[in-house]
Amino acid sequence: MINPMAVRTGAVYGSLLLMVGVMLPFLPVWLAARGFSIADVAFAIAGQSVVRVVATPVLTYMADKYRARRRFIIVLSILAAVFMLAAGLVEGRDAIVAMIVLAAMCWAPIMPMLDAVAVEQSDAGLYDYGRVRIAGSITFIAGSLGAGALLLVIDKTSLIWVLLATHVLMVLSAFALPQLGAAKAVDSKPPTIAAAGKVLMTGSFVLLILVAGLTQTSHAVYYSFGSLHWERLGYSAVTIGGLWAIGVVAEIVLFMYARGSIERMGPVLLLMAGAGFGVLRWAGMAFDPPLAVVVLLQVLHAASYGMTHLGTIYYIRRFMDADFAGTAQGVFVAISGGVFMTSAIALAGWAYGASAALSYLWMAAMCGVALALGFVLKARTGS
Repeated sequence: MINPMAVRTGAVYGSLLLMVGVMLPFLPVWLAARGFSIADVAFAIAGQSVVRVVATPVLTYMADKYRARRRFIIVLSILAAVFMLAAGLVEGRDAIVAMIVLAAMCWAPIMPMLDAVAVEQSDAGLYDYGRVRIAGSITFIAGSLGAGALLLVIDKTSLIWVLLATHVLMVLSAFALPQLGAAKAVDSKPPTIAAAGKVLMTGSFVLLILVAGLTQTSHAVYYSFGSLHWERLGYSAVTIGGLWAIGVVAEIVLFMYARGSIERMGPVLLLMAGAGFGVLRWAGMAFDPPLAVVVLLQVLHAASYGMTHLGTIYYIRRFMDADFAGTAQGVFVAISGGVFMTSAIALAGWAYGASAALSYLWMAAMCGVALALGFVLKARTGS
């Protein structure tokens, strides 16, 4: 039987990650086509990360406080599309960077808002989170493969209009989103900043940010320069899109069986597995292995990203107050996707410029630190 709530929620995941599936591999390619240097590309991508530090926790907290996640998602989707349109129309490096950064400020908080609700509703038995989330993984593949195929027939400078089209789809799906609200009754007191701070700034939550944040941040070289490096190695746009898609296919398989994995391992062991496989993935990528080996290493995206993602959201659901689920997701995204990722992208820009593929060794080191801290988190939580 078709579950309308699952379908409508999955549509938002689908449109959001369709956009990300085009943006992550090919925004750097578009920027380079517009005349951006490697340093300019790093600056632009880092700028997108910086805005998450402030915008994401503030906006997710406001959505929790006013129990208006659906309205926030709709408005933020519209604004992101407007800024992306402007990015295609303006001229000059600074103006382009400003527009894509403002767009990121709007779309970045949507995922933690959606994740908090989806996990909550999954735990209530309304649907299986992993299977709903798969909609986004499938469209990510469509985005990366589709954009790669389009580059065979369109100029690289036209990629911005493909990105704009995905933003418009995100707006349309947002209007179809079910009424979400918060976990508590409408007559309960809304969460305050002081209460949120008391709940979030615990030792275990800080450790979660470090463990999961470092592992997710270890994707900095891959996200910023992976496509450009493969292009320099002679891989076609279709091959590059296919490599990104392979990682997400592996992620889909994980999400299909996510519930069983969580029950067997628990969130902390999922986080540790993500970090451990991250060490293996990035160490292998550092030496430009043959394409067949790159394919195998891309399968490890199911661990370095997928296990880390699942471990994070279920850790928050299991150990954090439900009133602050969206805020906790937002704080995590702000620090890991903002402070950590911005620093890592700056490192990636320097390291890739100096040593190309060997810059992945820095990413492997991040995962090694995350794995070590995972043992501390496991001891702290007893899980």
